[in-house]
Amino acid sequence: MRRRALARVGTATALALTLTACGSSGDTDLQPYLNTYTHLTAFHEGDTAFAHLHPTTKVNGDQGGQDLSVHAELPTAGNWRLFLQFQTGGKLHTAALTLNVG
Repeated sequence: MRRRALARVGTATALALTLTACGSSGDTDLQPYLNTYTHLTAFHEGDTAFAHLHPTTKVNGDQGGQDLSVHAELPTAGNWRLFLQFQTGGKLHTAALTLNVG
């Protein structure tokens, strides 16, 4: 997974994510999970702050390609640990990444 955008405190940011199979640059066809292609929860390092981030990528059929856009507006600077849930091949996956918010 690659992150292509940086987030700033209190500013609405569209995070563009591309999912690929582990060790591959090939396509990963996303499948709808709970009426969307992704669910993402963010936890702030050092306190109990968290956020549920909403995808802006609309579900269009049973296959969603590999690109996702997530709306992020995080209120505190620092590291946020993101847990992204998505489904491919009928299997639910969770990926973790860290986003530094300036």
